[in-house]
Amino acid sequence: MQIPVPWFRRLNLRHLELLLELHQQRSLTQAAQALHMTQPAVSQQLAHIEAALGVPLFERGRGLPPTPSGLAVLRYAQQVLEGARRVQLEVQALQAGHGGLVRLGAMLVAATVLVPRVVSRLQAQPGAVQLELVEDILQGLWPRLERGELDLVVCRIDARVRASGLPAEALYEDPHVVVCGPRHALAERQAVTWADTLRHPWVLPPRSTPLRSALESSFNAVGLPPPASGIASASLSATQAILQTTDALAVMSRSAALHFQAQTLVRALPLELPYDIGPVGVAWRTLDPGPAVSRVLQSLREEGRRLARGG
Repeated sequence: MQIPVPWFRRLNLRHLELLLELHQQRSLTQAAQALHMTQPAVSQQLAHIEAALGVPLFERGRGLPPTPSGLAVLRYAQQVLEGARRVQLEVQALQAGHGGLVRLGAMLVAATVLVPRVVSRLQAQPGAVQLELVEDILQGLWPRLERGELDLVVCRIDARVRASGLPAEALYEDPHVVVCGPRHALAERQAVTWADTLRHPWVLPPRSTPLRSALESSFNAVGLPPPASGIASASLSATQAILQTTDALAVMSRSAALHFQAQTLVRALPLELPYDIGPVGVAWRTLDPGPAVSRVLQSLREEGRRLARGG
């Protein structure tokens, strides 16, 4: 059935919120409670939306599963509402005298050195951009970028990023190294082999992550099995605490390892992963970013060039 052209004139943001709440709650009654509406009012609004679009969006029955058309509408409803929230936050930032609001996601590889430098550079500029920073692994950051909850993500430019179709560029290389606690038996060794590391427990990257695969490939390349057991952690604070109180090993980007080594929190060992997951870079949502995002991108590029030169 062809969707009437003027359907969008009959819908508003409140209608989109209702659709997302129905999808989340999977119940007319629970969605009505969450929206502070009556169930008949929710049913009436849903019927109005479906009439405007000319297609059913949910199958009636237990669980209210969305139809294929419903899934498409829900996907775009999420993007539209996120865009509306983005406008509100950016206007508030401009009213407060900032140069706009940018939501920046960063992996650990960038959170310790690159991002602080970018923040310092931006704060020194007139009408400083207001930043909201989120640190996570790529598996947590990337869906938020795709949903429009983040404007940029500083991450490893790996196969997933390259295949995404979103704009992205490499900034600098930062290989991963093996790290241990400052009082570890290997901490003062001038040379460490992969076989040496198997005599100690490991704090491994989470399963099914590119870094876990790179670590396993590094062991396989020298004819050794990867660590058979260990703790899997994506938490920097937990990993640091474990390294300081046990004889466990872990992997970090070289820049992060040297940063924490300067604080005597870890020791970077002379053992680099021969298989790695790509350079540090940045990905963003649109080919034509606004002024605030463009300023952050420019600062990332300038600080990335400094790090590439060893500065």
